[in-house]
Amino acid sequence: MVLPRFPSPSPTYHPPAIAPALKEIVITNIEELTNAALVLTPAKLAEAVACLVHGPFLCFDVETIGEHRGDPWRNDVLWIALSNGECTYVIPMGHPNGEFVESIPALKANDDLTARLARGLQPRKSDYSSDSALATVIWADPPQQLTRTEVFAALKPLLNDPTLLKVGHNLSFDLGSVAKYIGGIPAGPYADTMIGAFLIDSDKGYGFGLKDVAKKYANIDMEKGVGANIALHSFIEVAKYAYLDAYATTRAWLTISQRIVSDQLEKVFSLEMQVVPVVTQMRLTGTPIDTDGLETLAAQLESDLESSKAKVFRVAGREFNLNATRDKQFMLYGPKAEGGRALQPKLLTASGKDKKKANEKLTYNDYSTSADAVEIYRGEDALVDAILEYSDISKLLSTYVIPYMGGERIHTVNGRQKVSKQTALLDRGRLHTDFNQIGAATGRFSSRNPNLQNVPNASTEYGKLIRNLFIAPPGHKLVVADYSQIEPRIIASFSKDPVMLSTYRDGGDIYTAIGDTMGVDRKAGKVLVLSIAYGVGPDKIASQVGCTVDEARDLLTDFEDKFKNVMKLKALTIRTAKKQAPVPFVATITGRRRYLPELNSNVWWMQQKAERQCFNTLVQGSAADVMKIALIRAQEAIPPEARITLTVHDELVTTAPDAIANDVVEAIRGAMEGINFLQVPLVADINVADSWGDAK
Repeated sequence: MVLPRFPSPSPTYHPPAIAPALKEIVITNIEELTNAALVLTPAKLAEAVACLVHGPFLCFDVETIGEHRGDPWRNDVLWIALSNGECTYVIPMGHPNGEFVESIPALKANDDLTARLARGLQPRKSDYSSDSALATVIWADPPQQLTRTEVFAALKPLLNDPTLLKVGHNLSFDLGSVAKYIGGIPAGPYADTMIGAFLIDSDKGYGFGLKDVAKKYANIDMEKGVGANIALHSFIEVAKYAYLDAYATTRAWLTISQRIVSDQLEKVFSLEMQVVPVVTQMRLTGTPIDTDGLETLAAQLESDLESSKAKVFRVAGREFNLNATRDKQFMLYGPKAEGGRALQPKLLTASGKDKKKANEKLTYNDYSTSADAVEIYRGEDALVDAILEYSDISKLLSTYVIPYMGGERIHTVNGRQKVSKQTALLDRGRLHTDFNQIGAATGRFSSRNPNLQNVPNASTEYGKLIRNLFIAPPGHKLVVADYSQIEPRIIASFSKDPVMLSTYRDGGDIYTAIGDTMGVDRKAGKVLVLSIAYGVGPDKIASQVGCTVDEARDLLTDFEDKFKNVMKLKALTIRTAKKQAPVPFVATITGRRRYLPELNSNVWWMQQKAERQCFNTLVQGSAADVMKIALIRAQEAIPPEARITLTVHDELVTTAPDAIANDVVEAIRGAMEGINFLQVPLVADINVADSWGDAK
């Protein structure tokens, strides 16, 4: 048996444009270099465009200002630095500060000082605050600068030139930030040094910020801190910072581009670069949210949480700390004579597992009270049901509802008012999440501000409540597409297991087929095949299936016996990864690598963990690759009036005008199901609805 090789998965793939070796500038006097690079006049701007247009690529980096400087769709670009390796230019567009003059500390607010001032006395030294953030900073006037209108009118042809590779670090932010000034996202092709560095060195413990990447790949030491808020710094400080950002990114790209080729990462890098404009547009568009429904749900859940807590205490017959593991262990597993429920615990904590290995005596404090551990008793014990209800409501509030609202939120926790400052980007009824292409070693997206990759499934009551907050705008529908069983299809395709192949080719249900083969129900069949993919052990299987740990072990053994091809694939994947040098790695369907040095560890548990990650990466990582290919194809296929707003694991959410919703369905179906390099067909379940929750 050999690991499968597949043809290039998309006809739109192209190798990354690799820059030739360019002359390196020796940075001995950064201020002198910056002054030469400053663009302050129309003539200098014309010179910059004339030089930059002839480069093999165009690297650019923006500095933004204001309360919303981190939000590409509404920030103000105050500086842009551009480089092609031969020439670098820095263009300010209204920086308010010249040179630093002085800092005047703020006076403290107190009655004694007020009285002194009223008597005509001067403040004492002790009357001034030592907090520099409260001080008034005096700046000299900055030099005369060009306007954004002038600058972007001149730069627009460069940024939209399809022959120039656009290079940046966290490029999506820069693309989105300039889009509002030039009428759309700058034209590709693209190269992102952050993503390139991640593909080369993922799981090696390196950072991927520009400071880390510049040092590792360009041997340039970056001064950080200025970019956090450029309004707090002088004109020349920001100019030097912007110059070095663009130059360091340029030099890093030269090294990274060579590594992409030498490590055979062209295909996966090209895939990620084609994803960049799609996620940039998704972030700029945002996803519509029912803001009134969000407020109503928040208020209702806060009330329900207090009622639920009271119910827990009523059933328990006493109050205890619901957030303290020790208290919950006693209440659930402690002896009845002392006030506990005396439930028979099943899942050990990490320290409990260590004690068991050491043959030490176990107590109820060694057993977990996690949701998985307690879920086993749902419906069998009133206190368990009450605790789970409280946990469900609490999670709903803290993980979803409050983060979606953004800003400061006053809510009640344990009877006390608490102020939570959230970072969700909720603006004019739309939630703008930041999709992160380097958030997971397997290649899956993560997202932040807020995290939309953890939205609960619509099959649960609470999941439906949350998903119903995501709505179609007036006159539009949501088109929600979900790959059917993508990870088992990857396993079937790679392993060529006869039962799995025939089931998928005949249009059957894989979980039922596995269950029938093993003499168990569909639920157990689903748990087992996904457990193999994720490396889940018998403890977790037991909690999900509702059996003992010993019975779960027997199920695993039986699966391994009846689905030998799957186990051969797993063994081959691990064996092949271990042979890679100098560091073991596993590669996905597009060549994405995950480095796993612990595969050759002498520590047993570390090696076992790495082996689970190895096979999981082959399966989940290849599924993530397929999903990204589908995302690119869908963006190309849908009409311009439609907008992809979300991707969550195996799902795509698109808004479409009512009149063309059915056309969008067929376009997305063709994009997702038309990927034909697997050994089994891909199937997309697609529904049209007014809200995300109603699409299931």
